Amino acid sequence: MRELMTMSGTQKARGSLPYVREASHTTPKAFGIASFISLIMACIGTSLFVMVTFFWAKRVSCHSY
Repeated sequence: MRELMTMSGTQKARGSLPYVREASHTTPKAFGIASFISLIMACIGTSLFVMVTFFWAKRVSCHSY
């Protein structure tokens, strides 16, 4: 009887391993997605900053004549 109880406990512990493995894969995937989104947002922000700066410089140089 004792062997059956320990075996069922081992099987239960093994049954929970896929959830642990899934969580360990999900966390890096979430960080990867978040870093990709932040990289895209940084690129968009930089390009907007450059465009606004160029337009402002062009406007200032046109009005200075």
